[in-house]
Formats: sequence, C-alpha cells, structure tokens
Amino acid sequence: MWSALSGPHRSLAGRLGDLLSPAIAPFVAVPTTDLLPDLESAHRHGLADQAYFVGACPAALPDGWRFVSRSFILQMFPTAGIPETGEDAGVVLGETDRVAMRELTQIAFPDFFRERTRELGLYLGVYDGARLVAMAGERLALAGLQEISGVCTHPDFAGRGHARRLTRALLSRHRRRGVGSFLHVSEGNAGARRLYASMGFVVRASLLMCKVERIPAQP
Repeated sequence: MWSALSGPHRSLAGRLGDLLSPAIAPFVAVPTTDLLPDLESAHRHGLADQAYFVGACPAALPDGWRFVSRSFILQMFPTAGIPETGEDAGVVLGETDRVAMRELTQIAFPDFFRERTRELGLYLGVYDGARLVAMAGERLALAGLQEISGVCTHPDFAGRGHARRLTRALLSRHRRRGVGSFLHVSEGNAGARRLYASMGFVVRASLLMCKVERIPAQP
C-alpha cells in the first residue's frame, strides 16, 4: 500500500508526515510499523472515521483512535499458463456508469469501493439490458505491476463465467502493456480463492489488514 501511494498513485494521495491517505479509497499507509500515524491530521484533511492499513500496520495508534479488527488477505499472482480472453470482453466503464458500479459493489464489498475508486484504473463491465451485473478493474499500481480488483458479479447472475472472462481480459491488457498482474482476496473468501486457484493464480504472500476507527467524542 505504501509503495503504491508513494509511487504511481502519489497524485491521488495526501501526505501528512509519515502518513499517506488517498481521497478515493479507505486506505492509509505507513512505511514501517514503528511509526505513530498522524490520523488526527489526516482526519482534518478528509480521512473518514474508519480506515484500513494493509501490510504494514502500526504497532500503536494516537489518542482518540482504536483498532477494530485484524485479518489477513492473500496476495496472488498468475502463472504463465492462464489462457487469455480478448481485450474486448465486457465494456469499458466510465463516468456514466458510476452509479451502477456503486450499486453493484455495495452488494459485494461495501467498505472498499468509493465514489472515485474507478479513477485508479480501467474497469470493465457486463450489462444485462440496463443493469450492470458484473465488473472487474484495476486499483493499486506499482512499478511494473497492476492490481486486478473490484471483481464482482450480482448474485442473480453468478455461475455464468463473467468474473473469469473479465479477469482474463485484464490479464491480456496487462501483458500487452508489459506489466505484471496481481490481486488480493480475503483469506476467508473461499469462493473467490477457489475461482482464482482454478484460473492458475497462486498465493505469494499473506498480508495483515488492520481496520481502525476514530473513537466518538463523549457528550
């Protein structure tokens, strides 16, 4: 997270001392665990009452903040044998699709996809009539690497291969651009883990994710 926010996504992050806080996703980052993040300053500059550290979670928080939960996410990379899908799979989603994207992701992962998340990269979608039923896109960018994220399908349209085709389409685009692909999945999301494993993704690392929140002021 720190590498993305201090590198390719620097223009979308706000720096406050040793803390980077993006305006378009609920993530904050520190380079090492021994730094005390200045969450109060970040809050005054737009950080919400809840946020997530990934990878490097601080050992302590400033007064007025507390840890809510700790969990693990798996970082997965594709093997060379994954077949590609044509880059025209799905349609490119843009500004006019913003509401539909939010409605779909509110079902899949309401905490993580925000109003401006799509600005982090390219998003592809599948419509059934006027209804967006599946999507996949790009989030974190690192030097030579691009994260695949936001992969979701409406429950009414599950089992039709939409997630697999959209993910492969993104892999094709990344290979053409000469960048490597990777993704993250919650350790407890057995369905998504099975999907990616069946496609040929393998686990590279297990990363700690810490959710923190601002303690409400006493009346």
